Amino acid sequence: MNNVNQFQDNINSEDPFIKELYSDLNERINAYEREDAVKVEKMRWKDAVGSIFFMLLIIVYVVYVLV
Repeated sequence: MNNVNQFQDNINSEDPFIKELYSDLNERINAYEREDAVKVEKMRWKDAVGSIFFMLLIIVYVVYVLV
């Protein structure tokens, strides 16, 4: 209960930065609870190919420098 009171106190704060921060957070939480938020898709193989390629390129370069 204390966390809820603290959250509400921060929404009603006199400091505009704190008030905006907690108001935005409250809106995001409410949207998530209403399931208006965009569903997160699983990462696909084609999304990781570029990162894996650069990682292998760096590994090959480091091995080449060390040998």
